[in-house]
Amino acid sequence: MRRWLVFGLLGCWLLGCDTLMPGSEPVLVVEAFFQTGAPPPAIRLRQTGPLYSASVPAVTDAQVTLQVDTLHIPYQPDAAVPGVYQPLGALTPLQAGQVVRLQVFWQGIQVQAIDTLPPPIRIDSVQVMVPESPVQAVLLDSLLLNDSLATGARFGYLYPVTVTLWWQAPIETQRLYWVRPHLRPEVSFSSTIVDLFLRTEQILRESQSDQNSRGQHYWTGVYAIPVEKAHDPLPPHRLRVALVRSGQAYARFASSRKAPERREPVSNVVGGLGIAAALALDSLFLTVRPLP
Repeated sequence: MRRWLVFGLLGCWLLGCDTLMPGSEPVLVVEAFFQTGAPPPAIRLRQTGPLYSASVPAVTDAQVTLQVDTLHIPYQPDAAVPGVYQPLGALTPLQAGQVVRLQVFWQGIQVQAIDTLPPPIRIDSVQVMVPESPVQAVLLDSLLLNDSLATGARFGYLYPVTVTLWWQAPIETQRLYWVRPHLRPEVSFSSTIVDLFLRTEQILRESQSDQNSRGQHYWTGVYAIPVEKAHDPLPPHRLRVALVRSGQAYARFASSRKAPERREPVSNVVGGLGIAAALALDSLFLTVRPLP
């Protein structure tokens, strides 16, 4: 199965909420995801910027060190990408149970974060169920939603696609783990508002997820594909199915990213903002086609 881990989970709030109040000092913003079974990753450092700034200033003059158990791994700035730091030396894959400690020194300030790598996770199987015909719906353009009546609403049709995925629980049960199953169809349609009424992702304690008679854990989600007419077939499309296992740090961060009452997600970075979390990831791509 293909495994993908992409920079950018912080992007939605770095530009919109992570702002510098007049007269205050910049705060370091960290973005680092340590993945079980993968080598130490690149680390992104930024700083809070002025309100309404179109960009987030990169930090290029920090000292970065990652400690994996007793091994110290120095980092250096990536000359090609401002704000990104790359690990030095021979790198071996990170292993479940290892403790990662990130330390950053910048402008006389020490920023640090600590987490423990979870057991690896694997999607055992996936089932996709497509209805024979679409359902009528009112489609809203999320780009037009505001306090006025310009909602961009129109009548249309949706195919609600149901996806179930299965996986095995970790053998080690002394720690609490969270899982984040996620569905992301590759279609040219902004379904932010539609997703409010469906379930394209969820963050929950792994021990509280559903189990079948064979002891497999499973989760069922639903995403929607729009069509114009009641007799239009389902457009063929690609679907990314992802499953993350993590400790509390990543779970709290991911579940608070879109919380309307917060200016920024819950951070595990002491002395700064952002996230430096350990996780395990599995993902795959499927091609979903209409029923024959």
